[in-house]
Amino acid sequence: MAGAEACTYTTDEALSRVGFGRFQAMLLVVLGTGWIAEAMEIMLQSFVGPSVKAEFGVSAEEEGLVTSVVFVGMLLGAWVGGLGSDRFGRRLGFLFTTLVTGIAGFLCAFTPNYASLIALRFVVGLGLGASHVLPTWFLEFVPAETRGSWMAAFSCFWTLGTILEALLAWIFFLSFILQL
Repeated sequence: MAGAEACTYTTDEALSRVGFGRFQAMLLVVLGTGWIAEAMEIMLQSFVGPSVKAEFGVSAEEEGLVTSVVFVGMLLGAWVGGLGSDRFGRRLGFLFTTLVTGIAGFLCAFTPNYASLIALRFVVGLGLGASHVLPTWFLEFVPAETRGSWMAAFSCFWTLGTILEALLAWIFFLSFILQL
């Protein structure tokens, strides 16, 4: 095109011009669902201790270690997940946190002994620590002028996850009581 000037945009200018559309809505749902699962996994900590104590006959200190080891894993997972997401992309970071948390969390249900439970809960912590990539990735596709509002909306998924976890705990509790 002779005489036409090249039109350039920054990423924020392009996002502002395009606005919030189907892609961002899909990303909100997918990453929000992951955020719900992460919240439920964190909330699980408050319900699992007494079961572990009863199942494996461990002391109160060993019961506390089940929760503490998750947070140690989260410390390392946040560091590794942040570096990895910056280097290899947010999509890979999302897959990492989802697969690591999901698979290790699922395997926790089948652990034959206390030691393997501690190891798996540490791995769950690695995945949970890397979960900061979910809101980060979402916000990278939202226009700058509405990021605060969308972050508030995204945070609602965490709240929904904590409510769902508490409801599930009540359902299991009530089903146990009704069987007595």
